[in-house]
Amino acid sequence: MGSRASSVTGPGPVVLGVDGRRGGWAVAVVEGRPDRARVLTWLTLPGQDAGPVLDLAHRYGARVVGLDVPVGLPAHDWRPVDLLAKRTLGRAHPRVFLVPPREVLRAPDYAGARARCRHLLGGRGLSAQTWGLRGPVLAVDDALAEHPPARGLVVETHPELSFAAMTGGVLPSKKTPEGRAARVRALAAWLDGPPAPPGDDHLDAAACAWSALRWSGQGRPAGPATVLGGDEDERGLPMRIVV
Repeated sequence: MGSRASSVTGPGPVVLGVDGRRGGWAVAVVEGRPDRARVLTWLTLPGQDAGPVLDLAHRYGARVVGLDVPVGLPAHDWRPVDLLAKRTLGRAHPRVFLVPPREVLRAPDYAGARARCRHLLGGRGLSAQTWGLRGPVLAVDDALAEHPPARGLVVETHPELSFAAMTGGVLPSKKTPEGRAARVRALAAWLDGPPAPPGDDHLDAAACAWSALRWSGQGRPAGPATVLGGDEDERGLPMRIVV
């Protein structure tokens, strides 16, 4: 893989689409443009540390990493960009999680996080599902704090928003046969190469790569990326989603 990565040339930039999955990361390494691209490889990286994702991006000379993990954490409320994303998805809004303040996610345990959430957010609670996502969120938060150059490489994406923009409408749930088939068709319309591994994680990663290509500035004639939000957090990280 290393020798192939070092000699990548072609009609467009290389980007990574990355989706957090149970126990690690699903990755699509893609070269091209949003109207026609090819998969260089599908990968699964173990662990929740974000360092291997950044190392992989450097190995492939990726111009952008489209990451389905929140980038930028609020101080005193839910992230405004998540509310915008929910509004964009309409009835499918439960597919977007509301991200609480950094202080909540850094609590030592769920009980402490719930207490901090109620204190900061006027009595509103924290779901166990959101608490369960804190590992990759904090891993990315730490990586971008410790490696400032990575801030220019990583953009937050959301596969549900990417698929909706790609196809012109919100798709059925990915947990249904109809939803998976719709995603496979959408990707096949612009993406060549070997089929994605079983499951929906790598399909989501490929959708994130599509948005990363749009963000790369090489997306004509498919058009530039759409950006939701953009307010900076306390660390100067933009709380935005690139579509």
